[in-house]
Amino acid sequence: MPQPTVLAASLLALAVIGWGFAQSLPGLLSAWQHPVWEQTRELLQLPELAGALALVPERSAQVATHYLTYLLNGLFIEQHAQSLDNRRGFTDWVAAQSPRRVADYGGGFGGLARMIGAACPSAEVEVIEPHPHPLAIERARRSPNVHYRPALDGEYDILIATDVFEHVPDPLGLAAETAAALKPGGHYLIANCFQPVILCHLPQTFHFRHSWDRALRALGLEPTEAVVYGRAFQRRGGLNLEAARAIEHRSRRLWPLTRPLPGRIARPLTKALLN
Repeated sequence: MPQPTVLAASLLALAVIGWGFAQSLPGLLSAWQHPVWEQTRELLQLPELAGALALVPERSAQVATHYLTYLLNGLFIEQHAQSLDNRRGFTDWVAAQSPRRVADYGGGFGGLARMIGAACPSAEVEVIEPHPHPLAIERARRSPNVHYRPALDGEYDILIATDVFEHVPDPLGLAAETAAALKPGGHYLIANCFQPVILCHLPQTFHFRHSWDRALRALGLEPTEAVVYGRAFQRRGGLNLEAARAIEHRSRRLWPLTRPLPGRIARPLTKALLN
């Protein structure tokens, strides 16, 4: 049975969705984009709610917000047609590599991992989530080769991170940390959206909009091919975070110049100035 914290946060998430529909919003995507998201985050930080959730005070907002985000995102991608098409494209690419071990980092409800597990029955597929929702764990039990893990462990043929790095304050550091678990010659499938599409995309990551591939190349991950709206990278050898940080520093300095420009101009200009 879900713990009180999980249950309460899940109910809050459903209340947010219901509020959106009640206000004639077009569903879950609007719940992400609408100010109701920020209002709910503020609500979760109230001491009264923390007491109701019976949590240690300093952890209350963090854990409850985590489950709110988790449930909203899981519900959205499980029913959104474009998200389903994207996952099919990712699955086809992974299956074509014939991997033995795959990790979906920040894989959420595990929809992509379950699709990969079905397409690659001989592969071990892991969803890397430190605090998975109980509903996600229950769904994964139906796939014998799909399991939840709290952290990467050992080496992998393929790592996947879709819509992860725009949510963390240090995406390059996390990319380096996770890529260390990739076998030499292995592939990292990454799909980002460094844009203010939804309220939980962190603005401090947006300078990577046109420089991410260049930073990962400096890190030691060579871009190989486009996959749906993402890109596959191959680990060529050792990782060089210092070189990647140098590109990151230059990217931040260029951002005030390129930010107001249309993408067709900003993209080649950024590439030229970083090379």
